[in-house]
Amino acid sequence: MRGTIWTALVLLLSGVDALRVGVAPLCGAQRAAAATMQLAPAPAKTKTRQVTDGGGSGKGGSGPAAIVAKPKLMKNTEEVPMHKVILLGDEDYEEEPVCEALVRVIPDLKGEAKEKYLEAQKTGKSLLIVVPFETGEFYQEQLAREDPMIFAELEQE
Repeated sequence: MRGTIWTALVLLLSGVDALRVGVAPLCGAQRAAAATMQLAPAPAKTKTRQVTDGGGSGKGGSGPAAIVAKPKLMKNTEEVPMHKVILLGDEDYEEEPVCEALVRVIPDLKGEAKEKYLEAQKTGKSLLIVVPFETGEFYQEQLAREDPMIFAELEQE
């Protein structure tokens, strides 16, 4: 039975409509609809414009075909506003865990994390890095999630 169904399916897909196994005969309207039923059309091909080098003969088409490239998209020349990530000093901070967290969250501070920490403790604030807003917001949130919590603020440059 299974082989018969597959055979009928293959024949139906290939356009043969003569084999009917256990199916009631089609009426006139159904037969007409089945005869006009087609598979979905293939997707349209993309068109590429080709320009030929005339070669000076005036008739065109005598030279090799050259594909004309589409113009590139214009880049946005507007600069992204930068923001400062500022470490706030706190009496409860301990130097080693804060410096390790600073390097873990902001890898660019590897050699200067201790200096930034000491400056924040001494003056109350220390500029950590200047980055685009989204990156600065990410750094601020990650520092706030550290244990112990590290306070930082974001200021537009």
